[in-house]
Amino acid sequence: MEGNGMTSAEPDTARSDLYTVRKRSIARLFEVMITEGRLDVADEIFAPGFSWPQFDLHGPEGVRTWVRAFRTTFPDVLDTVEEQVAEGDIVVTRVRVIGTQSGPFRGLPPSGRKADFTAIGIDRFDGDLVVERSAWFDMAELMRQLGHHTLHLPSTATP
Repeated sequence: MEGNGMTSAEPDTARSDLYTVRKRSIARLFEVMITEGRLDVADEIFAPGFSWPQFDLHGPEGVRTWVRAFRTTFPDVLDTVEEQVAEGDIVVTRVRVIGTQSGPFRGLPPSGRKADFTAIGIDRFDGDLVVERSAWFDMAELMRQLGHHTLHLPSTATP
């Protein structure tokens, strides 16, 4: 027992609980916000000063904008969290994404083809809210699955 009346295991438990809360928050992004289309949860996940530099998105409204566009492209999207790791203020998530391209994607017309790909998200927290995010996936493999042979690079604000 330490001088403050706590055992040395208690701080580790508190950190573990914080990591669990943060991982669950990111799981809600994929499984509730993206898959179910519940855009209202953005305010519970993302800080007002949130930034997603890849897409030049800011705040919870920026995330809602991205999700709307992604769900327009893949309205039947199913995101499944497969693995998460939390360390310090970062949560890394591997997610399986399955969806049919029924809308335009990066300047390409709807293909009607189903894609099944893996994405990696890296989210930085301040307390319980995400303040910054980046996401990575194999664009070439996704284009092959969708039947596209060229890639148009629109502004970074569209998925």
